[in-house]
Amino acid sequence: MLRLFVAAIALWLSVTTAFAQSISGQITDGETGQPLPGATVLLPTLDLGTTTTLEGRYQIDLPHTGSFRITFSFVGYKTETRSIDIGENETATLDIVLTPSFVEIGDVTVTARARASDVLSTPQSVALVDEGELARSTGGSAMDALDGVAGVRLLRTGPAVAKPVIRGLTSQRVLVIADGVRQEGQGWGDEHGPEIGSTNVDRIEVLRGPSSLLYGSDALGGVIHTMHDDLFDLEAPFSGSIGLTGISGSQQGSGDLAFSGRSGNWAYDGRLGLLNAGHVSTPNGLILNTAQEQLSGGIRFGREFESGGRVVLSGTSFTSTLGLFEPDFLGEEGEELNLGRHDLAEPFQEISHYSSRAQAEVPIGRSRLEVISAIQQNNRREFGHHHEGEEEGGHEEEEGPALHLQLTTATTDARVHHRPIGRIFGTIGISGMWQKNETLAEETLIPGARTLNGAVYVTEELVLPSVTLDAGVRLDLRSLENDSSDELGLTAGSRNYTAVTGAVGVAWQPRGDLSVAANLGRAFRAPQLIELFGNGVHEGTLRFERGNSDLIPETSLALDGVMRYLTPHMYAEVSGFVNQISSYIFPRATSEIDDVSGLVIYDYSQADARLIGGEFRVDIHPHVFHGVGFHFSGDLTQGVNRETDEPLPFVPPARLQTALEYKAEFVGPVRDFELQIGPSIVASQNRPELLEEVPTNSYSVWDASLSASFATSSLDVSTTLSINNLFNKSYVDPMSRFRPYGVLSMGRSVRLGLRVSFGG
Repeated sequence: MLRLFVAAIALWLSVTTAFAQSISGQITDGETGQPLPGATVLLPTLDLGTTTTLEGRYQIDLPHTGSFRITFSFVGYKTETRSIDIGENETATLDIVLTPSFVEIGDVTVTARARASDVLSTPQSVALVDEGELARSTGGSAMDALDGVAGVRLLRTGPAVAKPVIRGLTSQRVLVIADGVRQEGQGWGDEHGPEIGSTNVDRIEVLRGPSSLLYGSDALGGVIHTMHDDLFDLEAPFSGSIGLTGISGSQQGSGDLAFSGRSGNWAYDGRLGLLNAGHVSTPNGLILNTAQEQLSGGIRFGREFESGGRVVLSGTSFTSTLGLFEPDFLGEEGEELNLGRHDLAEPFQEISHYSSRAQAEVPIGRSRLEVISAIQQNNRREFGHHHEGEEEGGHEEEEGPALHLQLTTATTDARVHHRPIGRIFGTIGISGMWQKNETLAEETLIPGARTLNGAVYVTEELVLPSVTLDAGVRLDLRSLENDSSDELGLTAGSRNYTAVTGAVGVAWQPRGDLSVAANLGRAFRAPQLIELFGNGVHEGTLRFERGNSDLIPETSLALDGVMRYLTPHMYAEVSGFVNQISSYIFPRATSEIDDVSGLVIYDYSQADARLIGGEFRVDIHPHVFHGVGFHFSGDLTQGVNRETDEPLPFVPPARLQTALEYKAEFVGPVRDFELQIGPSIVASQNRPELLEEVPTNSYSVWDASLSASFATSSLDVSTTLSINNLFNKSYVDPMSRFRPYGVLSMGRSVRLGLRVSFGG
């Protein structure tokens, strides 16, 4: 099917490739008038770009006529965007003056749309997490850096598991993408985070709001996209870095090794990271059985061709062993465990995730074909919950896991970014996914099953001098076949789902420093196996869960608006949303108690729901205080079951984050000096829904960080010192799964990181 698709598109798009049009000019400093060598010039809709010469000059040859939006950027300067019309055989000159800027925002997003685009002209609400923000959370979960993004919270099971929550939605309503590939693990469990090592992430993009148009099922709340840097941006034949991190709050040590290089048209890089952490310390003592070990790695090889095509092959691995906290560990029973700081007791789980990926980009006349294929396998093993061999007065030790779930997933996505039709650019794509779930041990939490999903979509973009219009539609066909299971009382069966989703958006830039955007999107989510067929104790959530085979897919219709304002000394952004979800799936507590486990029985039900809220961000760098910055961000989300008027589960309370910052390019021998300090203020959560969502009080927690770099003739040395919960505040995090038991969050914790880079 893919071969026929590519052949048909290639035949349709076959045109001459002669470049008769071009844009050229010079980029200079707005204060000194001097040329800026190495500045970036990018045409996002064409994925064309270049950098300026030593004289600040650039030239880009265009494959066709049309109206184009061009971004001009340079580190430490305000990005400028221009629109220009180019006619047949026309050569245009566009000189640009860039103004020094103390405000840093990500300039380009690849997650919000089918092709790269600058943030100011993006209709969707998007946030970018760069390497600096990742460095401040180094040594922990890859998701830890998201905690500072407005509209994003982390559902935590201790420090080992951080599960993104976007605008009140989490688990299978938030899709995690790793370098363009869906991350498919046992994501439906509240106690399971994305299986991505922090060493395998250079940048994270967060798309807030429904995104089924490009990504299909599960993107009701938004998308988290973790990415590596572009392999073909490498220049040196060999370079690398070694990093070490220590964290006092869990007596954690971690290290990582990275190497990369480029020779001619070939490029490569590799990553390896390991982590060992002990039980978490709180102002009231240790949270027992929260120790963990982790090993992750990845490798990439790529080749670029003279025709403009490129191929990248990559593989990643992630293994983790971590303890599972239980309320029995509190008080006197916990003292009987007699665990060392890094020892594990039952129950504990072992997670492994392996993936391989192939990506190819091929020019087709004036268009471009992009294909990404991947296969991944996720294994989850839980130890310590056997039911066979148990006798009164004791527990017979068994070697194998009590629970073993294996999920194998193969995906292929192909999209053609087609030549313009007048002023319209667009993308036509197909997507396929095959998935097999197996239950391989004693306990049967979910049945074996196979899923097949196919989709076709089209998205088009109209670029005008100050307005960008987006629109698209997608058709998904999904089939699910489940095996029979005596333990679950289930017979073999199948079900089919069809979903039509789409989006329409507009971004208006009346001035170069102001953007107003809105997006209306429809998304869907197919029911998960646990929701359809579960019938037993889910140890991770400490609930007895009963599925409902009559569940239908969730669908949502969301309206999102955002306004952005950017000057050399200030960036301000405010957004709001309304998300109406039909047939929202949720666990409803019954009055029944399971006789064996003593846990409350929950039935999966459906109802219409609504989430409303908004976010804001303000970064100020006063001109009179060189290097000083003030950062403010906040979010508010409320969710309600429209049939019962009860709140939705795990919707976070309002939050305000503030920070005072000082940056200096040089302080004596120190480079890139940065100091940050400030509190996060979280409102009380007095609208809990589930039994485990006990109310929490408001609190404020101060954090501080200090980073600096040093350079020698052959090495770059960077250090990071951060202190979380600076004043050792005692509080219960409303997003912690330990909160029903009154377990406090981590107390004061010092993080010290050191990185040595060479050969760059």
